[in-house]
Amino acid sequence: MRTIGVGNTGMILATMFAQKPLLFSTAKEDSTNFNNKFDVRVYSKDGASKRFKVGEEIWTENIDKVAKDLAEIKNEKVIIFSSLGGGSGSSSLNPFSQILLHNGNEILIFAVLPYKKEINPPLSNAVQAINSLMPIIAEVSVMLFDNEKLLNMYDNDWTKVNAHIIKRADYIVNLLRKYNDNDYSPLTLDQSELDSVIFGGGFLDFSDTFLEEGMPKFEYGSMSKDTKNCLIAMYVDSSVSSKKLDLYHKDFTEVLKKTSGRIPRARLIPGILRAKVNRSNSENPKVTDRAYITIASGLGIEKYLEKISKIRDVAIEKAKGYSKEYKGKTIVKEHAGEILDI
Repeated sequence: MRTIGVGNTGMILATMFAQKPLLFSTAKEDSTNFNNKFDVRVYSKDGASKRFKVGEEIWTENIDKVAKDLAEIKNEKVIIFSSLGGGSGSSSLNPFSQILLHNGNEILIFAVLPYKKEINPPLSNAVQAINSLMPIIAEVSVMLFDNEKLLNMYDNDWTKVNAHIIKRADYIVNLLRKYNDNDYSPLTLDQSELDSVIFGGGFLDFSDTFLEEGMPKFEYGSMSKDTKNCLIAMYVDSSVSSKKLDLYHKDFTEVLKKTSGRIPRARLIPGILRAKVNRSNSENPKVTDRAYITIASGLGIEKYLEKISKIRDVAIEKAKGYSKEYKGKTIVKEHAGEILDI
């Protein structure tokens, strides 16, 4: 498995996630913090000025060099970290994905949405970045993190926000490698099954809803007939006896029956994992020895488009206001609005 970070935020997250990530930058200043410790490829001195179109031009001008730098990555699973608000990372996702797909790789993108107060150009960049991925969304997996929610959750502490993103990414990718004690289980999972979900293409999301009490609640997506892949795991505390575990297997079967009705076309992959259970998320405080996690990919895009459409509308409105205030006329003409229209 290979890890790539593009742009300043993407490079920070990639270096937190992996020991030897491959980093890409369009600004000499952004790469300064990483040059002595990591493999950094710099394609421009001045950067993308936090503008999607400028970044897109830089990658287009250097596409042969990018292809050469990515040529060594073939037939592998690739993790890409990027902010959607900056110019470098947001504009890299389509060309990088196209090259990596051509080389036979599977791709999972962890992308960070800007918070509202960043206004433009970050909001506009985010919409254009996701728009650029739509033609290949079935071939790459994309998981979004919303800085608006994370900053509220962690009281504007960027260190905690980044730690949250990495913890969630690590949990999803290394669910079996790091978070499973391999004790007795009547229903096991293997790494290839997990990989088939997280690299299955489309929008990816995670839920830790206690499924005996309700359906999975995701950040944006929802279970529907359009869902392509779904992994549901019951975590049972390692201290639970085999006899009691077999009883929980019955409960899990009922959960699977209930859930499968919502995703009639999906590949449903169930499993019972063993580990120390710290939190069940059950409304019943007496339930402390089991929990659930759901990872789904190929989720219906309606809720994602609804979220991005709201960002698009704000971005266009602010762009119009900017142009009127400083230029005396609107520079966002009809065709420019269409660029943001996903």
